[in-house]
Amino acid sequence: MKKESISGLGTILASLLAASSCIGPVIFIVFGASAGFLGKLSFLMPLKPYLLGAAFLMLGYSFWKLYLKKPDCACVEDPRAQRIARGIFWAAVVTLVFAVSFQKVVIWIYG
Repeated sequence: MKKESISGLGTILASLLAASSCIGPVIFIVFGASAGFLGKLSFLMPLKPYLLGAAFLMLGYSFWKLYLKKPDCACVEDPRAQRIARGIFWAAVVTLVFAVSFQKVVIWIYG
């Protein structure tokens, strides 16, 4: 697997972990249910800035590898692999935007 695909998947994972302390309770609130175990996700809240920072670093590395860096050789790259890597990259961008703005959007809606 290419390095930019791995860093894109790492971005998605870090973004979901950063937003998981907020996503779980909101899902249960929206559907009118309650679950006591959701308080256990609060241990991730102090780690949120570090997880988001790691996600931004991985996303920056993926962008650099996919769009800015010239190929090392004159060989032709597989267009399908490049398309998949770019798809993972843009999925990571959407996930990171969601993780960064989720708490503010929920407060704005339910506020």
